[in-house]
Amino acid sequence: MTDADDRVLLIKEKLETKPCALWNIIKGSHESGETMEATALRECQEEAGIQVEMKSFLGVYVSEESEKMRIQFNFLTYAIETSARLADKAEQETRDEAIEEARWFTREEIQKMSLEEFVSARSYEVLQDWMSGQSFPLSVCKQVRM
Repeated sequence: MTDADDRVLLIKEKLETKPCALWNIIKGSHESGETMEATALRECQEEAGIQVEMKSFLGVYVSEESEKMRIQFNFLTYAIETSARLADKAEQETRDEAIEEARWFTREEIQKMSLEEFVSARSYEVLQDWMSGQSFPLSVCKQVRM
C-alpha cells in the first residue's frame, strides 16, 4: 500500500515463530468466494483500518520450507486515507494476529533496513521489487471458475 508521497505502509507484528515483533507487508488469506483483489482490499481494512484502491500487480511469490509451500499474490494499492487504525487486541486475536504498530516508510528508509528486521525474506523481497519499480497491469492476474 502506498500513499500520495510514495511511501509504503508496513505493520509490525509478533509471530509465534519469532522472538520479537518484526516488520511485514499487509497480507492475508483468501476466503472462499472472494476474488484475490477483494482479499487484498479486505486485508488492508482489517490489518490497518485503511481503505485502498487497486493500483497494479507486483507478482507471485513462491516459497517452500520443509513440506510447506506458500504462494503469495501481491498487489500494489493506493491509500484513499492515510491514518492507520489497528484493531483492538481482542479483534486481532479472532484473526490470529498480533499487530503492534503500523507506520509509513519512504523508499530511503526501506533501503536502510536489513532482512532481519522483517518477518520473512518473502516480505523483504516484495519490498525490494516495489522499490525497483517492478509492477504489472492488474489484468495479468485473472481469477476464473474451475
